[in-house]
Order: sequence, then C-alpha cells, then structure tokens
Amino acid sequence: MKSLAFAILTVVAVIFATVVTSRSDATVSPPTYPVGPEPITGKAAVPRPGSETPQRDPFSPYDPGPPEALWGSEQLGAAEKAVLDHGRDVSGWSSVHDGFRNAVLEQQPAFAAGAATSQLGIDDLATLGVLP
Repeated sequence: MKSLAFAILTVVAVIFATVVTSRSDATVSPPTYPVGPEPITGKAAVPRPGSETPQRDPFSPYDPGPPEALWGSEQLGAAEKAVLDHGRDVSGWSSVHDGFRNAVLEQQPAFAAGAATSQLGIDDLATLGVLP
C-alpha cells in the first residue's frame, strides 16, 4: 500500500515538475486592433498625446449654451409662473435653517469625538473608560 501511494505521488510530482518548467520558444505578439472612436462620444478611445480633454471641475455649473437657448419667465404659462413664484418666497425658510443649524451644533461634540477616535485608531471609547 505504501509503495502504491509513493508511486502515485512520484508520478504526480514528475508531471507537475514537467508542466511548471516547460516553456515555449516561440514568441507570439498579441494581435493589434485598430483603435476606433468610442460608440458613445464619437471621440478616439485612445487620444493622441496632447489632444486629451481636460477634466471638468465637478463644482462648476454646466454651461447652458447660448442665451437664445435659455427660457425666460415671460415664456412660461400661468401655472408655471405660479410654481416659479412659490419657490421665490423665502420668508419662512429662516426657521428651517435655524433648526438645521441647531441640530448640527447639538451633534458637533459627538462628531468631534468620533473624528478623534478615528484618528487615534480607537474603536470604542467605552471600553477604555473614557466618556466623549
């Protein structure tokens, strides 16, 4: 039984060594395909050096186009003007803004404690006996 297991292991080891150390002398270069335009933008998928499109600033507003493409309030109907004018009434907004401000100020110590524990790498202040 031991000799049969040894023979099987020897055959497996020889096959493994043969497979691992074998290599081909033929050098095959990968096929090159012509780079065409992207199907969505129509621009080249790989631009030539110097013709790259700069990344747009994510915080800048989008350009709406020429002035004649913009809608004026005089072009809106009566129902649309009522919706527009309703959004312009900001008289009741101060109480909402104050509510959010007070909620943020109330939670600020907990946020500061969480940021400090994160920077220190401490998972739980309660296990250390420290109160935030």
